[in-house]
Amino acid sequence: MTLTSLGGGEGVPPEPDWTSQFVDELDIAEAHERWGILEREMKDAATLAMVNGHAMQRLVEFYVEYRRAARQIAEHGTILKARRTKVPQVSPYWTIMRQADEHIRVLEAELGIAPVRRGKAGKVQRGKKAPRAADSYLGSLSK
Repeated sequence: MTLTSLGGGEGVPPEPDWTSQFVDELDIAEAHERWGILEREMKDAATLAMVNGHAMQRLVEFYVEYRRAARQIAEHGTILKARRTKVPQVSPYWTIMRQADEHIRVLEAELGIAPVRRGKAGKVQRGKKAPRAADSYLGSLSK
């Protein structure tokens, strides 16, 4: 048995083959775009590592599920009439969208993608503080 490298390298997990997971072209394009955004964000935050590959893949899958459900909600609405009883009910896509959102939040936090968690996950780069006129005024009062 031989192992073959499929990309990645230097601590960068290889992008999964989205065509083996999704049939719809919109879903494949969404997954590819989200993977690229996620990879760049994590690279900039210095949190990108091979060990994060599976969590990154799950996060992208939940992004795609969220967008798929959101398209259905946009087209058909949040409240639907049941097929047999015609009683209004919450769309199952609304439930899928909410659950995907919960998973996205958890995975973003674990990977340091969520803005609140970025400072804890990686080194924060701060720019130099620009001097202001008030600084010189307040500085003269403290002397």
